[in-house]
Amino acid sequence: MLSQGVMLDRHVLPTIIKACAGLSFLNTGKQAASTGCFAYSALLAGYARKGCVKETKELFSKRADEGVELNLVSWNGMIAGFNHSGRHLEAVIMFQKMHLEAFKPDGTSISSVLSAVGDLEMLILGFQIHGYAIKMGIGQDKCVVSALIDMYGKCACTLEMSEVFDEMCQMDVGACNALVMGLSRNGLVDNALKVFRQFKGQGIELNVVSWTSIIGSCSQNGKDIEALELFREMQLVGVKPNSVTIPCLLPACGNIAALMHGKAAHCFSLKSGISSNVYVGSALIDMYAKCGRIHVSKLCFDMMLTRNLVSWNALMAGYAMHGKTKEAIDIFQWMQRSGPKPDFVSFICVLSACSQGGLTDEGWYYFRSMSKDYGIEARLEHYACMVNLLGRAGRLQEAHTMIKQMPFKPDACVWGALLSSCRVHNNVSLGEIAAKKLFELEPRNPGNYILLSNIYASKAMWDEVNMVRNMMKSKGLRKNPGCSWIEIKSKVHMLVAGDNSHPQMAQIIEKLAELSIEMKKSGCFPDTDFVLQDVEEQDKEQILCGHSEKLAVVLGLLNTSPGSSIQVIKNLRICGDCHAVIKFISSFEKREIFVRDTNRFHHFKDGVCSCRDYW
Repeated sequence: MLSQGVMLDRHVLPTIIKACAGLSFLNTGKQAASTGCFAYSALLAGYARKGCVKETKELFSKRADEGVELNLVSWNGMIAGFNHSGRHLEAVIMFQKMHLEAFKPDGTSISSVLSAVGDLEMLILGFQIHGYAIKMGIGQDKCVVSALIDMYGKCACTLEMSEVFDEMCQMDVGACNALVMGLSRNGLVDNALKVFRQFKGQGIELNVVSWTSIIGSCSQNGKDIEALELFREMQLVGVKPNSVTIPCLLPACGNIAALMHGKAAHCFSLKSGISSNVYVGSALIDMYAKCGRIHVSKLCFDMMLTRNLVSWNALMAGYAMHGKTKEAIDIFQWMQRSGPKPDFVSFICVLSACSQGGLTDEGWYYFRSMSKDYGIEARLEHYACMVNLLGRAGRLQEAHTMIKQMPFKPDACVWGALLSSCRVHNNVSLGEIAAKKLFELEPRNPGNYILLSNIYASKAMWDEVNMVRNMMKSKGLRKNPGCSWIEIKSKVHMLVAGDNSHPQMAQIIEKLAELSIEMKKSGCFPDTDFVLQDVEEQDKEQILCGHSEKLAVVLGLLNTSPGSSIQVIKNLRICGDCHAVIKFISSFEKREIFVRDTNRFHHFKDGVCSCRDYW
């Protein structure tokens, strides 16, 4: 109670004194009876928990004058308080002072400071505290073991983390959770899943933290379908999700546009009374936006009792993703008037919106306003947004000049934005400059080689195309296949370009052929410029038919009722031919079709796309 900074009252003290009597804790009983030390400890812990460093230090330095002698509870309250408020270095300093003043730390002291050490990534100090804990005979304390695993995980020492776990005398769910989290934090999600399954198989009573950790791990590491399956399994074994579980699950629903699963999670949050939680609300805004329902995102935002910066940014990002530039800017201006102060993420959102709408002047205005009006220095992400904005608008030289004048070294995101724009405008000279930089920064990223190859192919420079392909071959790199996902009757289907394994593939190909005939009758023909291979025209048409977004849309046509909407997401940017074909399908089949690619949302309706062919 003291470590939480809660002041005592007349009802609490008699109970404490009675407990001291039962345990024969004479000194503690005396302190409780006088209340001075307890009140002082509560005040110190309260200041620390609020992150009030100056006030804590002043009160700490006056303790001798006040005749107060601090005890272990006082020290632990300050260490835990500073750690809770994010003042990790102050927590470490307070632990060192405690040691210098000859106070013997316990498991609570050690576990609190280890958490701070991990956040600061002070590995050497972590080793020292580990050794000290062993020397003091508390190396096997459950809280200390969990804290050690957590600390080593935060410091990317997965071997030491596993060794601490393996040396445990008694299995503990807290340590299990820390191990799963540590593996996930270091990108070892397959290992985390394997370990989680082992714990479950061994009959360890996994709690809501265990399930939430592994669901969050899968969501953050591209295992979205596994996250959905784990959430279902969690409920089947009787573990009730909480206000942390839902925000961990919802990104998985958004990532693969699993709208029905997202709605089910929303319903669960309403029934459980946690929908008013600001983190749940923010995650719902993000999920509905990624599932193509930006109007529902706005409804969720409007219904929130409390909004934080994450909520505002999520809504702005959603409007930007949907190409609704005006609405995104309106939200930003609304936030400026009545919401929290914009942060660097807010400016990324508004600059992205300007990029989607081709608003270069407005983009420049917000880019300059960031430092002038808010004192926020532009980061690499902001420069990447501006390079993308200028490049997509055809102002490639201006974008290149901006890169050369950046106050720090441009990263792969910045050069990637320029290379992508060069592909849009088929600019060979600047494309080669950007690609060369990217080959140095990301030598194992096949996407950069593919973009340069596509620029060459658009100009029929087949020798150069072969040169790039040989470079990829020599490095053992392969093109990432186009993949699309579609949710039908709560089941997510994945379709891969060139893969005929889907059980309905024959029907899909037949339906595509019928649509192709109807499209040609209406005077529309395949845009074979998007086949970047040196093959015959007839072969080019065949290649276009195999693009994953077309396959997914047709699968939706075959398995949903006439007139209902279809939603597809793709791991690459949609090609121009697919864009034209899906526009035709939306008109011919009288369907509203949503396609989310790596860049934005495309809403197809009555033969028109929301992007106005600007992407």
